Order: sequence, then structure tokens, then C-alpha cells
Amino acid sequence: MTNEFMDTPIDYGELEINYFIPKGANAKYLEIAGDFPEIKDIEKKLTEVVENPTDSLPLKELIKQNYSKGKSVIILTDDNTRPNIHTRILLPILFPKILEYGVQPEDLHILIASGTHRPPTDEEIEKKVLGSEIWAKYKKHVVSHNCDEGVKQIGISSRGTPIYLNELALKSCLIIAMTDSEYHYFAGVAGTVKQFFPGIAGRKTISINHPKAFTLETGFRPECRLGNTEGNPVIQDMKEMVETVQKTKAVFCVDAILHNKKIVELHAGDIISMHKLAKNLLNPLRIIEVDRGADLVIITTGDLGLNLYQAGKGVHAAWNAVKKGGKILLLARAEDGVGNQAYHDTMLAVKDKNLDEALEWVVANKCSEETFKIGNQKPVDLLRILKENQIDMITEMNHKELKDTFRINGIEIKGSVQETLRNYLSDFLKNNPNALIYIMSDAGIYVIPKT
Repeated sequence: MTNEFMDTPIDYGELEINYFIPKGANAKYLEIAGDFPEIKDIEKKLTEVVENPTDSLPLKELIKQNYSKGKSVIILTDDNTRPNIHTRILLPILFPKILEYGVQPEDLHILIASGTHRPPTDEEIEKKVLGSEIWAKYKKHVVSHNCDEGVKQIGISSRGTPIYLNELALKSCLIIAMTDSEYHYFAGVAGTVKQFFPGIAGRKTISINHPKAFTLETGFRPECRLGNTEGNPVIQDMKEMVETVQKTKAVFCVDAILHNKKIVELHAGDIISMHKLAKNLLNPLRIIEVDRGADLVIITTGDLGLNLYQAGKGVHAAWNAVKKGGKILLLARAEDGVGNQAYHDTMLAVKDKNLDEALEWVVANKCSEETFKIGNQKPVDLLRILKENQIDMITEMNHKELKDTFRINGIEIKGSVQETLRNYLSDFLKNNPNALIYIMSDAGIYVIPKT
């Protein structure tokens, strides 16, 4: 039976789905070309980069210079909404090294950079963030950031953003940020500095920083796009705020870049330098040029699509690859529902407006520094995409709410997800026999059509 279908593996949650596009269809599986080998001896490489970092003293020297018994050393990690492949690989190697450099076990703490997300459960921290080994040894040393409590203002940026940061981080003698860099749909490049802002920032800081992305004319400013940091007020503001932290706090960054879930680049040193380096390293690993936009783009957010808020990254990635007037089919279980109250409330407020009026209303009423709440960036992105494209979604979310509030068509799962996909493609191709279809198993890819 599989002989009749193309080999196009794609994830639905943690389940891999394949063989759903009929052979002979004008379909292309989009993946990065080129050889980007996994770093095999990761312990050797990690030792190399922390001993010979970029624009920083070696980690051992930073510890010697800043640490004494009783002072805390903070390890920053992402939360469960991020892959954390690098974290689970690197922490079991890094922790013994930090102890070898003289830090006492009781002084080593883990701060989970949850931003404005809900705190992860113990199970999520163990399985999706730290791994069982580190969790077993250090679970009493783990704290999840709360953007509404335990934050302190340390200044104000030149762009007028009040700089609130987690007090545990501010009381530490050294912060070691464990990040993995990726493209971001309006900050340009995520990882490194974004683990501080918004990762361990106060809600007020995030609520003033993020509206810098918006303009009434286009929703998002043209500079606020995937891969771009030049003239991007959001990321430039974040970088400046991190530089303010560095004036009084020792910061060391270990940054990984992954390809096909494997670490292919690993660097360490000054966090601003790491951000700049990552931007250049990501280009060949994330950009795919195609001749034209597709009639249909099928995309997944895999096991990270735990809610509609996070799954929006997949919609945005597909939007770059689809032609105007084409369709996007998103695979995301979204078992946690919408995932953000402001996103839900704002889309509910404009459900009876046409798309042009809705987008204008959201930017005018929900995206100023006075009115913005975290989550209101998602309606702006979704509405501008819906103005150009239809979105269908295979999901466990309530289909009525999905359609009525978010204008996304829920596709009922009949039998298996594979059968559902086959039936969807069969119907689509009956009506569009010459359609061009792209399949994207990685929402981190930036597809650039030539026409």
C-alpha cells in the first residue's frame, strides 16, 4: 500500500506520520540540502568552547573571579515549550565541569526561563527540559521564572523599556545561559539574549518591548521578520537590556545550533557575540529558496504544538512558502487548547469583523505600550496571514471554537491521522490536479520563493 504514496515523514505530536501523498502528485518535501554533520565528541567540543570562548574569559576564570562559597551560580534553561535537545545533552557534561571549577553543589541553581508561559510541571521539567539524570540530582535546586513575582527593576532602555529581571538571577554571582539559536518571526533570531528578555523578564518589560514590532499600516514592521536583526527595534532593545545586565553581572552563554535534532554547531562566550554569530551560522541551515509559492503547504510543529499559541510558529513558516490565495494545512495536537488568554480574548473581540477591520482594530487597540498584553502579537500575525490564505488544521482542539473565533478550519480525524491526511489530499487533488504541494516537517525553516 505504501508503494502508492511518497516518502514524506511528518510528525503529529510525538507520532510520526508518513505515506499520505499519492505518487505522481506535484509535491516536494522541503529540507535543507548540504552536509551538516553532528558533533560526535560533544564532551570534547563543550570543553573546548568553555575553555576558549568568544569575547569572554574562560568559564573557569569567570567562576574563579566571581564565585565564593555561599554565592549562587544560575544555569538558565528554556522551558517545556522549546525542544531542549541541547539542554538534555549538555547539562550532564557541564554540571561536573562547573563543580570541578570550584562551585559547591549547594550553590548551583537552575532557573527555567518561562517568560510569560505557565510554569512547567515536574514531569515536564524532567522529561522535556533537564532529563532524568540532572532532575534526580538537582530537582530541589530548580525554580521556574514567574514574570509577575520576584522581579526587580534595574534600569530603563534607551527605547523606554523598563528593565525588570528575575531577582534570583540578579542575586547570583554568575549566570550561565544554555541556549539554542533559531529564527524568530518578529525578533529575527531567538536564543541567547531572548533567554533573558523575555525569558526571565518581568511582564512590564515584555509588554513594553514587544509593541515595538507593530505598525498600523502593515501589522508588523517590515524590519520585524524571520532572520532579520538590522533595524529591528525588538531585538535591538533586548540586546541593549542584556548589556545593562552585564554591567553588574557576569554572564556566560553556551549556544547550540541544531539540524535534524542533532547539535551541529556549539559555541560559548559573550552572549551578545553569540547572538551575532548565530545569525550568520543559521542562514545555510534554515533558508530554502524555491521557484514559487505552493498551492498547499503541509506543516507540523511536532511535539511542540501543545497549544494553538505555540503552533502559530508553524502557520507563520508555512505562510512564507505558500502562494497568495493558497492553503496551509497545520498538524498540531494543541492538547492544551489556545494556550494564552490574551490571544483568545482578542480574537474573540474581533470575531464578527472582516479581516481588514479586525487587523486594524487589534493593532490600534491591543498593541500599544499602554494596551499590549503578551499574546496579542499572535492575532496580528494570524489575521494578516488569513487575509491571504486559508488555514486548515488537524488537531484535538474544539473545532467550533477554532472556526468561530480563530477562523481556522478544523479537520476531523477519521480513522487514523494518516487516513485523514490521505483523504484530505485526495479531495484537494481532485479539485486541483496540477497543484504544487510543499511538505515541511520543520517549522524552523525559512522558505523564500523566487516569484
